[in-house]
Amino acid sequence: MSTDVKSSNLPVSRKLLGLQVAIFGWNAALAHAEELALSKSQPATIAFADKGKIAASLLGFGRRDLTKRLLLPSGGAFLRLLLKLVCRKQPIEAMFSPARFISSLLTYFAEPRRIGVICNDESRLKALCVHFSRHAPWHEFVAIAPDANLSGRLDLVIVYAADKAATRRIEQRLEGADIGLVIMAGRGLSMLARPNPASVRTQPAIPGPSFA
Repeated sequence: MSTDVKSSNLPVSRKLLGLQVAIFGWNAALAHAEELALSKSQPATIAFADKGKIAASLLGFGRRDLTKRLLLPSGGAFLRLLLKLVCRKQPIEAMFSPARFISSLLTYFAEPRRIGVICNDESRLKALCVHFSRHAPWHEFVAIAPDANLSGRLDLVIVYAADKAATRRIEQRLEGADIGLVIMAGRGLSMLARPNPASVRTQPAIPGPSFA
């Protein structure tokens, strides 16, 4: 773990309309994600909560899937106001975008990890792997087609899926695999999945990896 923050000693989430929403700041969020990635128990899943997901869950769309995930708030005035009303005693410390959080997590891992990247578009999958390999070259990135059979331990699996149907199919493929943490990025990596992906500024407070 790259900082003195130990996520096991921190409150993790609050219930928001029955959904588990993270309440911690950047360092604690990255520490907790690393802890989940290294766990040998059942895979954990992190996703990102925006106003669209919250509104859809209120109408019953995708609610069952969201209740099984730890949700990182991803901004927007509506979501900020809602969280402020619900979490008065312990306000939300940070907002997270998928691209920035994943990029920061990759550099937060102090040791090389085996990381799977899944996308149902071959060109986007290749672009993501190229970007992540340049961003954090000490890790092993494995490009995985949605219909591929997984083999070997994967500490982290990053899922870029364009729609709910694709997400559901990918989740079914991941069942029973040896995975520490799954991050469902939705369409949040679209900027990175281009042939020449835009750079993403990582969280400046997070120290880089050290192999000393």
